[in-house]
Amino acid sequence: MLTETLTTLPIAQSVAQRFNRARYAKAVWLGVTIFLTLFQGYRMYTGGASYSDIGWIVFWLAVTATFTNPRYGLYCLFFFGMVADANLLRTYPFNKNFSSGESLFYIGGAYIFSPLELFIGLLFLSWLGTAVMRRKLNWHQNDLFWPVMVFSGFMVYGLLWGIARGGANINIGLWEVRPILYLTAVFLLTSNLITTREHVNHIYWLLTIALFIEGIAGVLFAKNMLNWDIGSVEKITEHSAAIHINTYILLMILSWLYKGSPKRRILMPLLAPPVIFTYIATQRRTAFLTLGMMLGLMTIFLYQQNRRLFYFIVPPGAVLAVVYVLAFWNVTSAAGMPAQAIKSVVAPDQISAKDKSSDEYRLIENMNSAFTIHTYPLTGVGFGQKFIIAFPMPDISFFDWWEYITHNSIMWIWMKTGFGGFLSMIAMIGVAVMVGVRVIWRMPGGDMKAIAITGTFFFIMHFMYAYLDMSWDTQGMLYLGITMGIMGNLEWIVDKPLPLPRKRWRWQADPEPEPGLQPVPEGPLIKTKLW
Repeated sequence: MLTETLTTLPIAQSVAQRFNRARYAKAVWLGVTIFLTLFQGYRMYTGGASYSDIGWIVFWLAVTATFTNPRYGLYCLFFFGMVADANLLRTYPFNKNFSSGESLFYIGGAYIFSPLELFIGLLFLSWLGTAVMRRKLNWHQNDLFWPVMVFSGFMVYGLLWGIARGGANINIGLWEVRPILYLTAVFLLTSNLITTREHVNHIYWLLTIALFIEGIAGVLFAKNMLNWDIGSVEKITEHSAAIHINTYILLMILSWLYKGSPKRRILMPLLAPPVIFTYIATQRRTAFLTLGMMLGLMTIFLYQQNRRLFYFIVPPGAVLAVVYVLAFWNVTSAAGMPAQAIKSVVAPDQISAKDKSSDEYRLIENMNSAFTIHTYPLTGVGFGQKFIIAFPMPDISFFDWWEYITHNSIMWIWMKTGFGGFLSMIAMIGVAVMVGVRVIWRMPGGDMKAIAITGTFFFIMHFMYAYLDMSWDTQGMLYLGITMGIMGNLEWIVDKPLPLPRKRWRWQADPEPEPGLQPVPEGPLIKTKLW
């Protein structure tokens, strides 16, 4: 009698309904997985195995993981996106359209969207579908939500305005704006799916592994394609890859400074050699400059954390840096690139003819950008529209979009979306850095402190780089979107109490709780003189 009464209660019926829905969902996805496995197996049996087939199997496994848990899908999206370097892995399919002939996932010319975009759509479907099934959407909105949304709104305006003006190349317009909208999508997903310290650590381990794979690809490219003559090419990776490797270097150092997890402190240096080699071979002057500036800022944290180590490292390091710059002042090979980066700022009249030609092109390009902005100051020209070439430029017609996209990615936003778009971008950058600095001071130490500093420094480096080079690319926007989501959430995440670990032996002391958020410091950050 009591059992019958209990099973007729609304709560019991609700639990039973949820159990049945979960069982039904698992059955559906098991059936879908079996069907896709059989279909792919049939293709391999009839047509023979290929790298494309292996890629499709991995892709469908990632889709299955996405619908098992949306967070797993976010992990896959970030990892596969960060591995994809078009220069090193030309057939790698994740970031290329299904219409790209060189992609392993080539289907046909009509399919002008990429596996990445399909994956983002499926990820949103999984996240929202899970919320519908549970009848509850766990929505979290952090301090960066509105700056990102307003900026994204102006990007959509730029596309619509470019089309409305007439004469736009809609295909190029979509190529211009698509990566920027990835930032929005990934930011929203990260803000709502990354909710614990463990999740944050998973993301940065995936970044570490992805950059290590990119480093291995760079070494193989230098060996097989260049016969180790890395000076024979301008770069071996995409433009923004060097900035991403900067964050690898910073996180590796910060993990030791703030006593991060032993795994991170040991494994990151062990995995670093191919990453550092590829970084040097990429030969991006701006990346070397931004890394040097961030290492300079890091000395503030070193002084606060360990003054004895500060005096042991910083003065000798500064002397060695000066000696290096003087010794490699006129060396134009990859080994001298950091010195050439400093030389381009300190003595621009003494740089090599190649660097001078590059700088002159950018100067003329900036003049044309400024002319276009003065012609359309409020509205911009819109995506898909060419900028005005008032001053003749050298021929770089090998770059198909040279009349649409400029190296100065900061002024490019104003040129395309008008003053409103530019202002929204500046506001987004400012709020991101402000939130990042606040998060840094509130982190308790360890991995979370190291990640907070790395994320904030990435904001600064990315937009410094954007002022000098093309930076609104797919990889950069994935990384920026996920970093904004994490940094916006980090205080909320760290403020959650963690369960105490169990004692292994009864006579052990009671475990101490993990430290939580720290108060924002008052007064000067450095209370004594450095020297």
